Amino acid sequence: MIIKFFPSNGAGSPKASIDYLLKKPDNHAKILQGDPRLSQEIAESLDFATPYTVGCLSFEEPDLPENDKREIMARFESSMFAGLAPEQYNISWIQHTDKGRLELNFFIPNVEMTSGKRLQPYYDKADRPLAENFKQVINHDYNLTDPNDPRKQQTLITTERLPKAKKDALNAINDGMTA
Repeated sequence: MIIKFFPSNGAGSPKASIDYLLKKPDNHAKILQGDPRLSQEIAESLDFATPYTVGCLSFEEPDLPENDKREIMARFESSMFAGLAPEQYNISWIQHTDKGRLELNFFIPNVEMTSGKRLQPYYDKADRPLAENFKQVINHDYNLTDPNDPRKQQTLITTERLPKAKKDALNAINDGMTA
């Protein structure tokens, strides 16, 4: 499993994000918890520069038992919202399986529900170690694929913006060196 927080700068409206999370072909999107449209309405009502946080827990595994999914989601919430009661935040969970792997997507309006004050569930500089530790513990506890396994390390990392001919040439060179 890896944790991804999607960029919020210019990421679009809450409606566009929720529509993306809900509109997958062939029933590959499933609401696991929360009310995505309510979360959208809450985020749309906020005057904050960043009214919501969106991201996913992405698994190499194609699926997990329902109980494991719910436990992992609950543990994620208790880590990210440490010290807050469930009624103090809103979160919706939408499952995707369209890429051949399991993704547990989350949408969080950035507001503390009882006070109406801004809530930042994830601040990269401060929370990256927390997210990394959470990932390692969950991968260990549920015997999930470890993305940090040295056998998974890529020998060649390229940008997606390279022309096809350059990508092909780099891959050929990499394959030759690896062989």
